[in-house]
Parts: sequence; structure tokens; C-alpha cells
Amino acid sequence: MPSNPIISGEFPDPSVIEVDGVFYACGTSNDWAPLYPIYSSVDLMHWELVSYVFPEAPSWTSAGFWAPELFYRNGTFFCYYTAKDKSGVSRIGVATSTSIAAGFEDNGPIISWGKESIDAFVNVVDDQLYISWKAYGLDADKPIQILGSRLSANGLALEGEVFPILTADANNWERGGIEGQSIIQKNDFLYLYYSGAACCGGECDYKLGVARSRTMLGPWEKFPENPIMSDYGSWKCPGHGTPIAHEEQWYYIYHAYPSEGFPFMGRAALIDPFYWDDQSSWPYFKAKEGDSSASPYSPLDFHDSFEGDHLKKEWRWNGTEYSPQMEISKGRLQLSALDAAPTSPVVLAIIPENPSYHISVTLPTQGESFKGLCLYGTASNNLGLGVKSGNLVVYQVLQGDYQNIPLSDNYVLEGASTELRIQVEMGHIAEFYLKTNHGWTSLKHPSGDVIRIKGDFLEFWQWGVKPGLFVQGSGVAEFYDFSLSYTPSSEPAN
Repeated sequence: MPSNPIISGEFPDPSVIEVDGVFYACGTSNDWAPLYPIYSSVDLMHWELVSYVFPEAPSWTSAGFWAPELFYRNGTFFCYYTAKDKSGVSRIGVATSTSIAAGFEDNGPIISWGKESIDAFVNVVDDQLYISWKAYGLDADKPIQILGSRLSANGLALEGEVFPILTADANNWERGGIEGQSIIQKNDFLYLYYSGAACCGGECDYKLGVARSRTMLGPWEKFPENPIMSDYGSWKCPGHGTPIAHEEQWYYIYHAYPSEGFPFMGRAALIDPFYWDDQSSWPYFKAKEGDSSASPYSPLDFHDSFEGDHLKKEWRWNGTEYSPQMEISKGRLQLSALDAAPTSPVVLAIIPENPSYHISVTLPTQGESFKGLCLYGTASNNLGLGVKSGNLVVYQVLQGDYQNIPLSDNYVLEGASTELRIQVEMGHIAEFYLKTNHGWTSLKHPSGDVIRIKGDFLEFWQWGVKPGLFVQGSGVAEFYDFSLSYTPSSEPAN
């Protein structure tokens, strides 16, 4: 029995392929760059981050970087991906590469359908390439459908007429929404795994269903006992994944929210075996609610002292239309907000693997820019602890309204550098600390109460809360050291 999660932290919409004995998984990045992280594995259980599809957003895109779909044929890797164009319409593009670790070359959009086309999947039937996708999600006068088309031999264009595959049912568990499809062939049938209902956020009720047909053109029959997977154990809202065979066993790799810290952690990647009923030829999980074990993994601490000349690959930044201005040299990260909007911070973030952790940083006490540690939901909802012109600042941004949190008067920043810490519980509750000669000291209100922000407002429907570094305003900020640790810290002095 596999142990879950296989990729902890946030990794939605996993697409998985096998090439020459190596498995590659790619997932949604949302509006965090670099775009579309890629992991590799030789056994489906142990995964390593190796690269990203794009270091910067393709020129035709603006936001909404979802559901990458990996495909491989004749020495070429393909990534079919969803992104919003400059007008805000979600379209499907394709990028190619002959070396998955070296990045991809964009070939532009190939599918635009109504007000939304997302979640591409490519499969081969009798040596013919087919692509399927979700359509009409934002078209009020049309039911949501999964559509299909033949693909050209080079994988870069549609051929022939587009045909319907499945239509969402508003009167059952699908609640009028279906997406995240993937197709395999076994014996005389094509099997289409799909997800239904609401995918994301605190109100999600995602589930997994299956349908089958003898041809891509149908008719497709939905399994009468759908859904075949729903909430179970310590996982919520499972779905949108890829079936794949390994050592004569079929597995489904998919995403789900951990119930601990829900929904602030985002969706992790899980794996479960599935089987085939000898009588009906339908697939099934041994338990309808899933086979996964509870989370036995130990999250890995992260530390960066900014040695060398480039960021560690785990860092993400909150912008797809710009790259942060940065330079790393001699144990210092210099980060500038010059290309960002004046009122928005530039954020370098790490995806947490557990909802209980603390982050810390060492940085200069002086400087023009406002810089420090943050918990980031969106530009309109975030909180942090920083230093500005030699002064200590705790802040929150709630629905776009910036607020300084009043501090007791007895915090004096001494010396050329300052050490800060934020302790996080349940993925969204924050307490703040300053390193003094007496150790870590908790920050308090003028009343003497410890400052504790319950960041319910950090929730965003599509991604989890991310801790990291921020800089805002003019000038260049320096950071000397950053760490994220899951080990309980020693009791702070007060």
C-alpha cells in the first residue's frame, strides 16, 4: 500500500507520464512563477522536483495557469496547458521540448472554445492522436461538457470536427460540473476518469467518476455507481488526476486537500491502486472512499543562506507578468519591487508541507524599502512582519485594506541586522517574534496581549497560503538568511 501524500504541499491537477522507465509529474502553478513544476520518480512513490515548464509566462497569456498535461511521442515532450489570454478567456496552449529538464518552447494556443476551455488530455487510439477538454464552464446558456477532437500528427493542431464526449448532470453528484478527464484503454473499452462538483476552497465537494466507450466518438456510458471516490480519512475533495500502470498494477494519481489545515494548505498529490471487476469490467477502489493511508511522511525543513549565484528551485514568486529583480552574492539576496505595482509586495514564497511551522529571516535593520516575512493569500489578503526605516511593523491586508497592528513601545531594533520569526498554526494563524539578547520575544499589543492574527481572510479558492519573503516600495531589500522549519521552536522569552 502506498503512503500518501507522494508530493506534499500544493500540487494540484497532477499529470503523469512514463518515459524510458522514468515517471514525470507536472501540476498546476496558478499565478505563481516559475510555471508548472515538474517532478520525476522511478517508482511512483518518491518524487524529486527537477524543473518547470516555463521560467516566465508565454507572451499571449495573462493569468490562470492551470492543468498542464504531459504527453510524449517520438522523442518529443508535449505540455498542453490552460492559461487566460489578455482578454481573460481561458484557452489551451501547447509547448514542446526534447529535454524535459531544459524547459519548453511555447507554440501558442490551439484551443479556444466559448468563454472557457480548460483541462486538456491527449491519448492515442489506433495510432490516431485525440485531445479532449472541458468547455462552456462560463457560458451561462450551455451545460458544461467534455469535448474531443482529433489532433494532427505533430500534436500542434486540431483536425476534423469537434465532438461531444460527456455532458454534466445538474441533478446528481456532479452538480452540473465535470472536468479533469483522463482516458486509458483496457481490453475492449476506453475508460474516462473525470471529476465533478466544486473543485476548490472551503466549500468544495469534488468527487471522482468514470465513464466508458468502445470508441472516442461514443456513446459514452457513465458508471451507474459513480462516484467511485469521495472524501475519506484525512483527505477532502479528491479528483483530477491520471491513471497509470506500473509493475502490473493500475494506480490513480490525483489531488486532495488534507483535512488538517483545510483549506489553507492547498491540494497535495496522492496515489491509490485501483482494480477491475471481473463481471462488469468497471474499475473500482477497494474502498469507495479511497485506499490511502494516513499521512506518515515527515515534512522537510527548508533553509537558504543565499550562497552561490541563483535561487534554490523551491522558491516561487507572485507574478507571471514580471520577474522579480534579484541578485544573489556572498550570502545575500538583493530583491527589488521596482517592476511591481507600487502598492503590491513582491513575494518569494515556499510551499509548506504541513500546517504547523515557523519561518524566520535575518535582514538589515535600515533601508528605504519595507521588507520582511509574510503569509500570502493574495495581493488583497496577506499579513506579515517586517522592518521599515529601522522600525518594526506587523501588518495585515484585509480585502485590500492595509492596517498596521499597534505594537507595545518597548521593541528596540539594535545593531545592523534584525532577526524575525512568524509561528504558524493550522496554516493561517500567526504569532510574531523578534530575536533579542534574551532570545525569541513574542510581540505584543500595547495592552500586553500577544499579537495573534487569525488569518481566515487568507483563504483563496484556487491556491493555498504561502509563507515567504516580501519587499515593497522603492529601493533594494537585502536578506541574509531564511528558514522554514516544522520542528517545534523553543519556548520564546516574553
